[in-house]
Amino acid sequence: MALTRRRLPFVLALAALVAAGAWTRAEAANLTPFGRCLGQSGAVFYGASWCPHCRSQRMTLGDAMDHVRYVECSDPSDPDRPAAACRSANVHSYPTWIFRDGSRLSGELSLGTLAAKTGCTLPSGAGAPPPAPRGGAEPAARPISSGAKVIEVPD
Repeated sequence: MALTRRRLPFVLALAALVAAGAWTRAEAANLTPFGRCLGQSGAVFYGASWCPHCRSQRMTLGDAMDHVRYVECSDPSDPDRPAAACRSANVHSYPTWIFRDGSRLSGELSLGTLAAKTGCTLPSGAGAPPPAPRGGAEPAARPISSGAKVIEVPD
């Protein structure tokens, strides 16, 4: 009996992780048409493999990233120097999105912002805030951002 009690928290934690992972994969799979639209809209995502904010942006898009035009700015021959494509596009921070109209936004972008900039339609429920708890309780406050999630690259 004592052995079972010791394992219960572990089993519950593992079950929660599996459930969260399944939800994340299902959510990402629903973004594939959105990713196709982003690609067709002319939006280009510039980032670097070592950039945590770029990694987070890719994770937000999930499987949709397969359809997004992504330009890797980390030059494998010289990690301190941006790749030629990024220099010619005048990209100095990661992540940076450049849109067909020539406008650009830097930092991690929400799915809603990407939809607004490109005219792409988000699947229902994607990027929506979680529902309020039942029983009239106020939703938990969201953490205040410490600013744009962007990494500046020196010239």
